[in-house]
Amino acid sequence: MESTPVSLNVDCGEPGVILNGNVTFLSYSKKQYLSVIEYHCNEPYYTFPGQKKVTNRVHRRIIGGQWAAPGSIPWQVFLTVPYGRGGAAVIGSRWILTAAHILNDVLPEHVRVEMNLSFQIYVGDNDILKMLESPPFQVESLHVHPLYNNPKERNYNHDIALIKLKQHITFNTNIMPLCLPSRDHQYIPDTYGLVSGFGMTEDKKIPTKLRFVRVPLVKDDVCRKSIEKITNETSEDFKFTENMFCAGFPEGGRDSCSGDGGGAFALENNNQFWAAGIVSWGVNCGEAGKYGVYTRVAQYSGWINDIMEGKLSIGH
Repeated sequence: MESTPVSLNVDCGEPGVILNGNVTFLSYSKKQYLSVIEYHCNEPYYTFPGQKKVTNRVHRRIIGGQWAAPGSIPWQVFLTVPYGRGGAAVIGSRWILTAAHILNDVLPEHVRVEMNLSFQIYVGDNDILKMLESPPFQVESLHVHPLYNNPKERNYNHDIALIKLKQHITFNTNIMPLCLPSRDHQYIPDTYGLVSGFGMTEDKKIPTKLRFVRVPLVKDDVCRKSIEKITNETSEDFKFTENMFCAGFPEGGRDSCSGDGGGAFALENNNQFWAAGIVSWGVNCGEAGKYGVYTRVAQYSGWINDIMEGKLSIGH
């Protein structure tokens, strides 16, 4: 029996579409049999998570902070919630890191079916008005840490949550993920971290553009004493635990504030920024002798990985 020759004009269809990349044809033409193709990642925008350097192209002016230049903080997320606004950070193409207290009022007894109507997620720009021109990202599931329990707003222990999106984020010059820490990442006092958000400014105004501030890590004993002083003055039992850290200046003036909650406290290591903390709580903003308190993300590296790998169920 004679074999039938294979025509090189067979239509093999288009190569599969990949996010954050493209296809190059090395031989023959598109769709042709025996064509050789090569996939490429969109460099430098999709190389190793979190490699984007924060630029200093800013306008002098969060409390005592600066306006962030476009693309300078590419992990920033803007959340609208029923009672206002909050922050978060991109940590994967479908994953957002935020604070439990941001989602706590959104969640009912079990995960709400209409949760996309309760809050909205925007990424990709430092200008809120520009982001609102595009549809928000849709939520697939919400994961609040199961040990978070704060009915009186005095105990923010385990103030961490994850949001899984229905669709993938396409990374580009303005959107890139923030690296996650391992359990043994170091928090060294007096090291400066970067905090950003769309929260209230020192003149009590709500901005439409992103701002950031650099504040140093504070020793735990200094932080604990400042909280004990506040507790004695107010007769309110504020909690400071090993799952938290403080950052700020003893003289005040520079701090995160209302509306910044859930955003990342980022530290830099070898030109990579990593999510050291989450904006959690504080008493007033930028006052002398008081510090911003942040969730210590490294304490939850195992929990985060288990959620992202699907080892734990929704809400756990």
